[in-house]
Amino acid sequence: MIYSPKSEKPHQRQAKAFTLVELLVVIAMIGILVALLLPAVQAAREASLKLECKNHLKQIGMAFHLHHDTYKHFPTNGWGWQWVGDSKRGFGQAQPGGWCFNVLPFLEQQSARDLATSGPSTATLLQTPVDVFYCPSRRAAQNYPVALALLPIRNADPVTESARTDYAVCAGDVIINTPSGPPSTNPSDLRSYAWPNWRSASGISYVLTKIRMAEVTDGTSNTALVGEKYLSRMHYRDGMSLGDDQPAYLGDDADNRRWTDEPPQKDGKSDDIQHFGSAHAGGCQFVLADGSTRLISYTIDAAIFKNLGNRHDGNAVDLGQ
Repeated sequence: MIYSPKSEKPHQRQAKAFTLVELLVVIAMIGILVALLLPAVQAAREASLKLECKNHLKQIGMAFHLHHDTYKHFPTNGWGWQWVGDSKRGFGQAQPGGWCFNVLPFLEQQSARDLATSGPSTATLLQTPVDVFYCPSRRAAQNYPVALALLPIRNADPVTESARTDYAVCAGDVIINTPSGPPSTNPSDLRSYAWPNWRSASGISYVLTKIRMAEVTDGTSNTALVGEKYLSRMHYRDGMSLGDDQPAYLGDDADNRRWTDEPPQKDGKSDDIQHFGSAHAGGCQFVLADGSTRLISYTIDAAIFKNLGNRHDGNAVDLGQ
């Protein structure tokens, strides 16, 4: 018999399987990699959202300046929390709506402002979110429940959800009570209503104010314009905070106006409705009266922050570089 190598069966190699121990090691290594990468991914995402928030404030600051260029004063913050904007009542003290309503034309939102003509149409405005009024680190630009409203808005049909703002104008460094506003637009009601002492407000915008640039005597780079408002992280989406239970286009209220008598704080569990704060780590973002944006540390000296909210007290403000 002649030997032929081809007559032999080829050697069959068996594939080596993973053992359970090896599989567990691989899974553990993947878990470690994910644990190492996830914080970096989250940090990069938050940095992007923080920059977007900063850009929103920059746009709001520009809108305030365009309003001033057009009407020779910064936006008024309206009448009080029982009123929203009325497109037929101009931009001065006759306007019941707050700053969010008054800057709409300068944010390319004239069509939204034009909705505020009657009860049903104004209700449509209340349910018209504008992206620039929301901090993306906190929540999406959409309607949220109107859960705690104690009394109906006088010049709009009722709504169960509405647009919000995550930003508040600085009204000053000393808290003044918030009014509900007069019972009607009747001239006699407007004259007889017990308005708060709005002339004592030391900031940029409050009930009935028409602050001119020349009245910011401490310098526009030393005066807060608009900043992120504090909001309990428990109530980002449920409308259960008294500082976030009403539409963005309301007259003066804790929803759209804050004070600097206390430093800003990071969003937590408490329901502080009078002060500034943020979802961001490290500090709260502001646009100053000169249009520049700044991150104000949560650890800022209380006296410096208080002075930042007063446009004309003569006190120096050193925010560093």
